[in-house]
Amino acid sequence: MTASQNAVSREEFVSAVSRLAESVYDFHARFDIPNLNGKNSLDDPFPRLCTRLAFLMEETGEHARELNQGVLDRAADEMADVAFVAMGTLLELDSVGANACQEVAIKNDKKTLQTHMVEPSSGKLVRRNRPQ
Repeated sequence: MTASQNAVSREEFVSAVSRLAESVYDFHARFDIPNLNGKNSLDDPFPRLCTRLAFLMEETGEHARELNQGVLDRAADEMADVAFVAMGTLLELDSVGANACQEVAIKNDKKTLQTHMVEPSSGKLVRRNRPQ
């Protein structure tokens, strides 16, 4: 199977990610997981964020294990678990999390082939050098 035969369409990908976000929202509602902004302003959100970080690290470790074993289907499942936990953390942050999603999308939407390039040695997107 070639990469083009296995390519996911924009619509399929957006639908899958939207479905995951719906699941996160419903999960938090079903288990009555409070938003951090909804708590008393005297409550410290950092212990809860540390707990969320531990969840994220656990899921990332599970993803790494499957990836290191070359089991791509299970690695993909574990990466979706990472996304689920990350989205849950954003949801717990309430409007701060929703605004962060919008800001990151806007920031990345502004990146173009003229402003950025993929670094060949790492595959990381980097800013192009500006003329002096």
